[in-house]
Amino acid sequence: MPRRPRIEIGGGLYHVITRGNNRRKVFRSDDDYLRFADILEQQKSKLPFHLYAYCLMPNHVHLLIEMQDDPVSRIMQRVLTSYSQYHNRKYKKIGHVFQGRYKSILCQSDRYLAELVGYIHLNPVRARIVNDPEEYEYSGHRAYVGLDKSGLVDSEPVLRHFGANKKRAVEVYIRFVEASLGQKSQDEYYRAAEGRVLGSEEFLEQTRHRVGEHRAARQPFNRTTVEDLLRAGERSGGVLTAHASPFSKKGSPGAARVIPFIPGVEIDPINSEFDPQLAIFQAS
Repeated sequence: MPRRPRIEIGGGLYHVITRGNNRRKVFRSDDDYLRFADILEQQKSKLPFHLYAYCLMPNHVHLLIEMQDDPVSRIMQRVLTSYSQYHNRKYKKIGHVFQGRYKSILCQSDRYLAELVGYIHLNPVRARIVNDPEEYEYSGHRAYVGLDKSGLVDSEPVLRHFGANKKRAVEVYIRFVEASLGQKSQDEYYRAAEGRVLGSEEFLEQTRHRVGEHRAARQPFNRTTVEDLLRAGERSGGVLTAHASPFSKKGSPGAARVIPFIPGVEIDPINSEFDPQLAIFQAS
Protein backbone atom coordinates (compact mmCIF):
# COMPACT_ATOMS: atom_id res chain seq x y z
CA MET A 1 0.00 0.00 0.00
CA PRO A 2 1.42 3.42 -0.92
CA ARG A 3 2.34 5.67 1.98
CA ARG A 4 0.08 8.63 2.65
CA PRO A 5 1.72 12.03 2.28
CA ARG A 6 2.32 13.87 5.53
CA ILE A 7 0.26 16.94 6.35
CA GLU A 8 2.54 19.77 7.45
CA ILE A 9 1.04 23.16 8.27
CA GLY A 10 2.85 26.26 9.49
CA GLY A 11 1.92 26.86 13.14
CA GLY A 12 0.69 23.28 13.51
CA LEU A 13 1.29 21.32 16.70
CA TYR A 14 2.81 17.87 16.08
CA HIS A 15 3.24 14.89 18.37
CA VAL A 16 6.17 13.04 16.82
CA ILE A 17 7.00 9.47 17.83
CA THR A 18 9.94 7.43 16.55
CA ARG A 19 11.08 4.00 17.71
CA GLY A 20 14.27 2.00 17.56
CA ASN A 21 14.59 -0.48 14.71
CA ASN A 22 12.89 -3.73 15.80
CA ARG A 23 12.17 -1.85 19.05
CA ARG A 24 15.82 -2.10 20.03
CA LYS A 25 17.43 0.46 22.33
CA VAL A 26 18.57 3.65 20.63
CA PHE A 27 20.14 5.06 23.82
CA ARG A 28 22.69 2.88 25.60
CA SER A 29 24.46 5.41 27.80
CA ASP A 30 23.97 8.82 29.37
CA ASP A 31 26.13 10.30 26.61
CA ASP A 32 23.69 8.99 24.00
CA TYR A 33 20.73 10.78 25.59
CA LEU A 34 22.76 13.97 25.90
CA ARG A 35 23.92 13.76 22.29
CA PHE A 36 20.36 13.49 21.02
CA ALA A 37 19.36 16.52 23.11
CA ASP A 38 22.35 18.43 21.73
CA ILE A 39 21.28 17.60 18.18
CA LEU A 40 17.78 18.85 18.91
CA GLU A 41 19.22 22.10 20.22
CA GLN A 42 21.46 22.50 17.17
CA GLN A 43 18.58 21.98 14.76
CA LYS A 44 16.40 24.43 16.68
CA SER A 45 18.97 27.11 15.92
CA LYS A 46 19.18 26.15 12.23
CA LEU A 47 15.56 25.28 11.48
CA PRO A 48 13.61 27.22 14.12
CA PHE A 49 10.71 25.41 15.75
CA HIS A 50 9.08 25.40 19.17
CA LEU A 51 9.70 22.35 21.35
CA TYR A 52 7.04 22.16 24.06
CA ALA A 53 7.82 18.68 25.37
CA TYR A 54 10.14 15.77 24.78
CA CYS A 55 10.94 12.44 26.34
CA LEU A 56 13.85 10.20 25.39
CA MET A 57 13.00 6.63 26.36
CA PRO A 58 15.49 3.76 25.94
CA ASN A 59 13.93 2.54 22.69
CA HIS A 60 11.75 5.41 21.49
CA VAL A 61 11.37 9.19 21.42
CA HIS A 62 8.46 11.57 21.93
CA LEU A 63 8.61 15.18 20.71
CA LEU A 64 5.91 17.87 20.81
CA ILE A 65 6.81 20.38 18.09
CA GLU A 66 5.15 23.50 16.79
CA MET A 67 6.20 23.89 13.18
CA GLN A 68 7.36 27.30 12.01
CA ASP A 69 8.83 27.92 8.55
CA ASP A 70 10.58 24.59 8.03
CA PRO A 71 8.51 21.41 7.70
CA VAL A 72 8.64 18.78 10.41
CA SER A 73 9.89 16.25 7.85
CA ARG A 74 13.04 18.31 7.27
CA ILE A 75 13.62 18.77 10.99
CA MET A 76 13.22 15.07 11.71
CA GLN A 77 15.37 14.02 8.77
CA ARG A 78 18.26 16.09 10.07
CA VAL A 79 17.81 15.08 13.71
CA LEU A 80 17.46 11.35 13.07
CA THR A 81 20.18 11.21 10.42
CA SER A 82 22.65 13.06 12.63
CA TYR A 83 21.96 10.82 15.63
CA SER A 84 22.06 7.64 13.54
CA GLN A 85 25.48 8.58 12.20
CA TYR A 86 26.74 9.23 15.72
CA HIS A 87 25.24 5.97 17.03
CA ASN A 88 26.62 3.78 14.25
CA ARG A 89 30.09 5.31 14.50
CA LYS A 90 30.19 4.88 18.26
CA TYR A 91 28.92 1.29 18.32
CA LYS A 92 30.45 0.22 15.00
CA LYS A 93 27.06 -0.67 13.56
CA ILE A 94 25.66 -0.58 10.04
CA GLY A 95 22.02 -0.05 9.09
CA HIS A 96 18.96 1.66 10.45
CA VAL A 97 18.86 2.89 14.03
CA PHE A 98 15.21 3.95 13.88
CA GLN A 99 12.31 1.86 12.67
CA GLY A 100 10.74 2.92 9.37
CA ARG A 101 8.88 6.19 9.22
CA TYR A 102 8.40 8.23 12.35
CA LYS A 103 4.80 8.94 13.35
CA SER A 104 3.69 12.56 13.15
CA ILE A 105 0.23 13.56 14.41
CA LEU A 106 -1.18 17.04 13.82
CA CYS A 107 -2.92 18.00 17.08
CA GLN A 108 -5.51 20.59 18.00
CA SER A 109 -3.45 22.95 20.13
CA ASP A 110 -6.15 24.62 22.23
CA ARG A 111 -7.61 21.26 23.20
CA TYR A 112 -4.57 19.01 23.59
CA LEU A 113 -1.45 21.12 24.24
CA ALA A 114 -1.40 20.85 28.04
CA GLU A 115 -2.60 17.23 28.02
CA LEU A 116 0.10 16.17 25.58
CA VAL A 117 2.84 17.91 27.56
CA GLY A 118 1.81 16.02 30.69
CA TYR A 119 1.30 12.76 28.83
CA ILE A 120 4.74 12.86 27.20
CA HIS A 121 6.54 13.77 30.40
CA LEU A 122 4.87 10.93 32.32
CA ASN A 123 6.23 8.22 30.01
CA PRO A 124 9.10 7.24 32.37
CA VAL A 125 6.65 6.93 35.27
CA ARG A 126 4.23 4.76 33.31
CA ALA A 127 7.20 2.60 32.24
CA ARG A 128 8.18 2.31 35.95
CA ILE A 129 11.64 3.70 35.32
CA VAL A 130 11.09 6.40 37.97
CA ASN A 131 8.39 7.22 40.50
CA ASP A 132 8.40 10.97 39.88
CA PRO A 133 8.85 12.70 36.50
CA GLU A 134 11.34 15.10 38.11
CA GLU A 135 13.70 12.15 38.64
CA TYR A 136 14.00 11.48 34.92
CA GLU A 137 16.78 13.56 33.39
CA TYR A 138 15.92 13.00 29.72
CA SER A 139 12.57 14.74 29.39
CA GLY A 140 11.31 18.31 29.23
CA HIS A 141 9.49 18.10 32.56
CA ARG A 142 12.49 19.36 34.49
CA ALA A 143 12.46 22.57 32.42
CA TYR A 144 8.89 23.27 33.58
CA VAL A 145 9.77 22.93 37.25
CA GLY A 146 12.97 24.97 37.03
CA LEU A 147 15.51 22.12 37.20
CA ASP A 148 16.72 22.48 33.60
CA LYS A 149 17.93 25.90 32.48
CA SER A 150 19.28 24.85 29.08
CA GLY A 151 16.50 26.56 27.14
CA LEU A 152 15.88 23.54 24.91
CA VAL A 153 12.21 23.39 25.91
CA ASP A 154 9.87 26.32 25.22
CA SER A 155 7.94 26.06 28.47
CA GLU A 156 6.74 29.66 28.82
CA PRO A 157 3.86 29.51 26.28
CA VAL A 158 2.55 26.34 27.92
CA LEU A 159 2.89 27.64 31.47
CA ARG A 160 0.77 30.65 30.51
CA HIS A 161 -2.11 28.18 30.11
CA PHE A 162 -1.79 27.47 33.84
CA GLY A 163 -1.62 31.06 35.08
CA ALA A 164 -0.32 34.56 34.43
CA ASN A 165 2.07 34.45 37.38
CA LYS A 166 4.94 32.06 36.59
CA LYS A 167 5.42 30.75 40.12
CA ARG A 168 1.72 30.07 40.43
CA ALA A 169 1.62 28.54 36.93
CA VAL A 170 4.41 26.09 37.82
CA GLU A 171 2.52 25.01 40.95
CA VAL A 172 -0.66 24.43 38.95
CA TYR A 173 1.29 22.57 36.27
CA ILE A 174 2.82 20.22 38.88
CA ARG A 175 -0.62 19.48 40.33
CA PHE A 176 -1.95 18.90 36.82
CA VAL A 177 0.77 16.34 36.09
CA GLU A 178 0.32 14.65 39.48
CA ALA A 179 -3.41 14.35 38.84
CA SER A 180 -2.66 12.69 35.52
CA LEU A 181 -0.62 9.95 37.20
CA GLY A 182 -3.72 8.01 38.16
CA GLN A 183 -5.26 8.19 34.70
CA LYS A 184 -5.07 5.37 32.19
CA SER A 185 -2.84 5.70 29.16
CA GLN A 186 -4.59 7.83 26.55
CA ASP A 187 -4.64 5.64 23.44
CA GLU A 188 -6.29 8.46 21.48
CA TYR A 189 -2.93 10.27 21.51
CA TYR A 190 -1.61 7.45 19.32
CA ARG A 191 -4.71 6.53 17.29
CA ALA A 192 -5.53 9.83 15.63
CA ALA A 193 -8.03 10.25 12.81
CA GLU A 194 -6.57 8.60 9.71
CA GLY A 195 -3.40 8.24 11.78
CA ARG A 196 -2.54 11.87 11.14
CA VAL A 197 -4.87 14.31 12.93
CA LEU A 198 -5.99 14.56 16.56
CA GLY A 199 -8.82 16.95 17.31
CA SER A 200 -12.52 17.70 17.19
CA GLU A 201 -14.67 17.26 14.09
CA GLU A 202 -14.52 21.02 13.60
CA PHE A 203 -10.71 20.92 13.73
CA LEU A 204 -10.63 18.04 11.25
CA GLU A 205 -12.84 20.00 8.86
CA GLN A 206 -10.69 23.12 9.24
CA THR A 207 -7.61 21.03 8.51
CA ARG A 208 -9.18 19.59 5.37
CA HIS A 209 -9.88 23.09 4.15
CA ARG A 210 -6.41 24.32 5.06
CA VAL A 211 -4.73 21.64 3.04
CA GLY A 212 -6.97 22.44 0.10
CA GLU A 213 -8.74 19.10 -0.27
CA HIS A 214 -11.88 20.90 -1.37
CA ARG A 215 -10.17 23.17 -3.89
CA ALA A 216 -9.31 22.54 -7.50
CA ALA A 217 -5.91 23.44 -8.85
CA ARG A 218 -6.21 24.50 -12.49
CA GLN A 219 -3.30 24.19 -14.87
CA PRO A 220 -3.10 25.18 -18.57
CA PHE A 221 -4.83 22.71 -20.91
CA ASN A 222 -5.48 20.26 -18.09
CA ARG A 223 -7.88 20.57 -15.18
CA THR A 224 -6.34 18.79 -12.21
CA THR A 225 -8.01 18.51 -8.83
CA VAL A 226 -6.19 18.58 -5.51
CA GLU A 227 -7.33 14.98 -4.98
CA ASP A 228 -5.46 14.04 -8.18
CA LEU A 229 -2.34 15.71 -6.79
CA LEU A 230 -2.74 13.99 -3.43
CA ARG A 231 -3.06 10.60 -5.10
CA ALA A 232 0.01 11.32 -7.20
CA GLY A 233 1.89 12.40 -4.09
CA GLU A 234 0.90 9.19 -2.31
CA ARG A 235 2.08 7.05 -5.21
CA SER A 236 5.44 8.80 -5.22
CA GLY A 237 5.86 8.71 -1.43
CA GLY A 238 5.90 12.52 -1.36
CA VAL A 239 5.28 14.79 1.59
CA LEU A 240 2.28 17.07 1.65
CA THR A 241 3.42 20.38 3.11
CA ALA A 242 1.74 23.70 3.67
CA HIS A 243 2.19 27.07 5.26
CA ALA A 244 -0.66 29.41 6.00
CA SER A 245 -0.98 33.12 6.63
CA PRO A 246 -1.83 33.59 10.33
CA PHE A 247 -5.11 35.30 9.47
CA SER A 248 -7.29 35.94 6.48
CA LYS A 249 -8.89 39.32 5.79
CA LYS A 250 -11.76 38.40 8.09
CA GLY A 251 -9.40 37.54 10.95
CA SER A 252 -9.90 33.78 10.72
CA PRO A 253 -7.09 31.29 10.11
CA GLY A 254 -5.96 31.54 6.54
CA ALA A 255 -6.26 28.64 4.11
CA ALA A 256 -3.00 26.90 3.42
CA ARG A 257 -1.34 26.56 0.09
CA VAL A 258 -0.53 22.92 -0.47
CA ILE A 259 1.41 21.11 -3.15
CA PRO A 260 2.58 17.49 -2.88
CA PHE A 261 6.14 16.84 -3.95
CA ILE A 262 5.84 14.66 -7.06
CA PRO A 263 9.13 13.62 -8.65
CA GLY A 264 9.40 14.83 -12.24
CA VAL A 265 6.33 17.08 -12.04
CA GLU A 266 6.43 20.85 -11.83
CA ILE A 267 3.38 22.78 -10.63
CA ASP A 268 2.80 26.27 -11.94
CA PRO A 269 1.53 28.29 -8.93
CA ILE A 270 0.46 31.20 -11.12
CA ASN A 271 -2.23 29.08 -12.74
CA SER A 272 -3.51 27.54 -9.53
CA GLU A 273 -6.25 28.75 -7.21
CA PHE A 274 -4.02 28.94 -4.15
CA ASP A 275 -3.31 32.17 -2.31
CA PRO A 276 -0.08 33.61 -3.80
CA GLN A 277 1.03 34.91 -0.38
CA LEU A 278 1.47 31.38 0.93
CA ALA A 279 4.64 29.36 0.65
CA ILE A 280 5.28 25.89 -0.74
CA PHE A 281 7.74 23.51 0.85
CA GLN A 282 9.37 20.48 -0.70
CA ALA A 283 10.53 17.88 1.78
CA SER A 284 14.22 17.16 1.72
